[in-house]
Amino acid sequence: MTLTAIIFDMDGLMVDTEPLSRRAWEQVIGPFGARLTDEVYGRMIGRRSPEAGQLLLDSVNIPLSVEELVEQKTAVFNQTLAQGVPVMPGLMELHAEIARRGLPWAVATSSPRHHARLILAQLGLLERCGAIAGGDEVTHGKPAPDIYLLAAERLGVPPQQCLALEDSAPGCQSAASAGMTVVAVSASLTPGSFPCANHIYPNLNRVAQSLDILLQE
Repeated sequence: MTLTAIIFDMDGLMVDTEPLSRRAWEQVIGPFGARLTDEVYGRMIGRRSPEAGQLLLDSVNIPLSVEELVEQKTAVFNQTLAQGVPVMPGLMELHAEIARRGLPWAVATSSPRHHARLILAQLGLLERCGAIAGGDEVTHGKPAPDIYLLAAERLGVPPQQCLALEDSAPGCQSAASAGMTVVAVSASLTPGSFPCANHIYPNLNRVAQSLDILLQE
């Protein structure tokens, strides 16, 4: 089957916001003498803030509810975003290839919809984006398929005709469960990191170079 549309994850794939997000969590829990370990943060990546926050609270002893933790983290994170977001290598080259082929594309992100619109506007891609599905718009976040199914529905393309680009294991599982062909993009790969991915590439430049092949799944 020829794939006819592309659906992007956003944080960690389009923009390098994961280090910023981690620092925001750490700034909130640090004053309580708590620390965020690599193992715990690895499980938080790709999930919505309430679920990520609960994973963090399960690992530390601090006097905050999930709601309070997420609210404080979001405030710190938004202050950082206002200064601009670092673009992942190859993103603009990939979008140039997508535009050259006239392919529709969407964003399926665990972040809230307003966050996605802010990021896309900063990148100059908001007007070119065919649809957005945010984590605050679905009942179940990644790894459930809801976000990807909503993005495909809004884009008007069957999920089976979508190529999904992801950087996290929960995101890959979400897209695969939705019936999409999944490409994992990660510079640091370990065996078995992305069991649900059909293909794995080290960066978006490589995806752009292989786009015609990927679309002929």
